[in-house]
Amino acid sequence: PAPVSFDADDCALLKQTVDYYHATLKQSPEVLAYLAARGIHNEEAIEQFKLGYANRTLGLRLPDKLRKAGADIRARLERIGIYRESGHEHFNGSLGIPVMDESGAVSEVYGRKIIDRLRAGTPKHLYLTGPHRGVWNVQALAASKEIILCEALIDALTFWCAGYRNVTASYGVEGFTDDHLAAFKAHGTERVLIAYDRDEAGER
Repeated sequence: PAPVSFDADDCALLKQTVDYYHATLKQSPEVLAYLAARGIHNEEAIEQFKLGYANRTLGLRLPDKLRKAGADIRARLERIGIYRESGHEHFNGSLGIPVMDESGAVSEVYGRKIIDRLRAGTPKHLYLTGPHRGVWNVQALAASKEIILCEALIDALTFWCAGYRNVTASYGVEGFTDDHLAAFKAHGTERVLIAYDRDEAGER
């Protein structure tokens, strides 16, 4: 997809959406059970990384889509990748892990479906449209010269919850971006421990 440039209003709307998903997660037993089953039900992590859950209720909080205000906000949500052209929430049924900078601005969102029994062809892993932006847990780069680099955000979250706080993630085996390299250089990272999946793609 073509790159989408976020302006200040887009960034504010994305942050508000992440905050809504974060509040929803805390009141959703099904996603809390998923976190527990994955070994990542950690209150500190939930708060620090603004973990969220999309459960089809966002639209109920928006102005009616037949009104101008409702149509406008849905168009903006579609532009930044929260809504699809069909009018459905992109991350429906997913744990949401936002990628934030030091100031808390959101640059990317990763979604992982919490149910594995899905219709054929339904992806389990979702992101916003356009190129990946930002570095997850960028605070770790400022705090440590040695960084564990995972293949996926949920893997990095698992390390973090196990006590390894000097961890970040690429966006899949082909997803180490210019943002990652620039952040490593800017923070003077000296050693990177690559913790990708132990499969053919990860080993390569």
